[in-house]
Amino acid sequence: MRFSSLRTRGKPLGALRLALAVAVLVPFAAVAPAQPAAAHDPTLTVATDGSDSGPGTVAAPVRTIQRAVDLAEPGTVIRIRGGTYDPGVNVRIEKDGTRSQPITMRAYNGEHVVIDGANMPHTPAPVGESYPRIERGAIHVSGDWWRFEDLEIVNGPYGIFAIESSNNVYKDLVTRDNYETGLHLVLDSSDNRVIRLDSYGNRDPRKNGESADGLAIKQGAGSGNIVIGARMWNNADDGFDSWDFLTPIRIEDSVAWGNGVDRWGFPGWEGDGNGFKLGRGAANHVVTDSIAFDNAAGGFIDNGNPGSLRLENNTAWANGGSGFVFNRSASTLNRNLSVANGTGVNLGSSDGSGNSWDLKDDWSDADLVSTSTSDINGPRTADGSIPATEFLRPRDHANLGADFSDDGGGGEPVPGRYEAEHAPATCDGSIDADHSGYSGSGFCNTDNVTGAAAQFTVDADSPATVTLVIGYANGGSGSRSAEVVVNGSTAESASFAAAGAWESWTTATIPVQVDSGSNTVRLVATGSDGLPNIDYLELSSGEA
Repeated sequence: MRFSSLRTRGKPLGALRLALAVAVLVPFAAVAPAQPAAAHDPTLTVATDGSDSGPGTVAAPVRTIQRAVDLAEPGTVIRIRGGTYDPGVNVRIEKDGTRSQPITMRAYNGEHVVIDGANMPHTPAPVGESYPRIERGAIHVSGDWWRFEDLEIVNGPYGIFAIESSNNVYKDLVTRDNYETGLHLVLDSSDNRVIRLDSYGNRDPRKNGESADGLAIKQGAGSGNIVIGARMWNNADDGFDSWDFLTPIRIEDSVAWGNGVDRWGFPGWEGDGNGFKLGRGAANHVVTDSIAFDNAAGGFIDNGNPGSLRLENNTAWANGGSGFVFNRSASTLNRNLSVANGTGVNLGSSDGSGNSWDLKDDWSDADLVSTSTSDINGPRTADGSIPATEFLRPRDHANLGADFSDDGGGGEPVPGRYEAEHAPATCDGSIDADHSGYSGSGFCNTDNVTGAAAQFTVDADSPATVTLVIGYANGGSGSRSAEVVVNGSTAESASFAAAGAWESWTTATIPVQVDSGSNTVRLVATGSDGLPNIDYLELSSGEA
């Protein structure tokens, strides 16, 4: 079994092995046992020289991705050999995996796979054309519990169009030069994770640039959607857009640049050109440790969202309009950096502290360590991270703005460790850094109420009993208790002993059962003091 942290560099925890021993006593006169059913092969292989009449083995692969999708069952891994696949209709995913057995579609052993939608309808579509939803996306997703990994999708009628689909993972993908948004999630969509996406050059001739974004989570609702380590650049409309999505989205360690510029010579240009556009519906989106630069319009904007958004440690530089526009919301902005944008910040009734405009008025490029973009927009590292860079770091004020100087955002994590301050973890309270000795760049300080929670998301290759190792500090006068809820069911109770000081970090260990695939581990306070400060979660094999 492998557990992987989304922010971990280096190898995850070592493999865990489970063995089940079954003893069967058979009476002397028993009839011969029935022959066992043939085991389902959990893998299907696709290759450009395969045949759809084949079984989908490495030796006899199928030819089309759609054939593999049609054959897939919960737990199947579709492995696509390197090459370019150019079907005449889009790949349609209309079946579900399960929590314990997601279906995976990925490149075979790191080979380069391109799914080219140039032969599909609507590539391009004429101005003003509307076409059936089922034909949107070189990959069209309406299923749950899928994982898409290490694929490049180009020239499609959208790159990936996901509608009413949840619990999916989009990891290490490139969606470029599509005839609409690169990756688009719409309607009821919950608990999707977009990890290390590169989405660029997407354009929409049918709308003259008005709607082709790098990444869009739009016109719907659903909790738990998270974006980590995305780069979105040179798209016709915006880098990221959450128009009319009514539930909070969390964005972390992401970068948007060069959006909203007519690079295609459209006859009636309508591209907006914001880095991160966070409206219109009332949703309390969270954006941390992200950068918007050189966009035609704004860096980070609420776009008419009347909610209470939270922006912490972000940087806006050299955008054509304002770096931060939050004049239609009641948002909180802390430790954000705005330099060399076309206009000043526009906050209305939004507030916060520690931002560059709170510190002084006259910021310029001379206040920055580097304005060279060569690292931030260069090739990713071997583990998929954005390269470490001093890009846009302030010469002073170390806690100001986005920090990609160590590992592509936020400091060097410990391998196999899930930090409470980083997505996909969530915290019913605030992420603080005022008590020294914690791991990573902060910790979860929950609200002092019963039911306040810290939640982690972990992946496992197979079911197992594991030990949760929880880093915490309790400087209160007494212990604090919690329920440990795994995948929605209470697994154990926990008691976090008082340690005498909030700088005294220690650990608690709790055995739990996890499923194959994605697991949620939720620590829920059972007392009115809330949880102790939660630093991280680790997993190890066996019971405590």
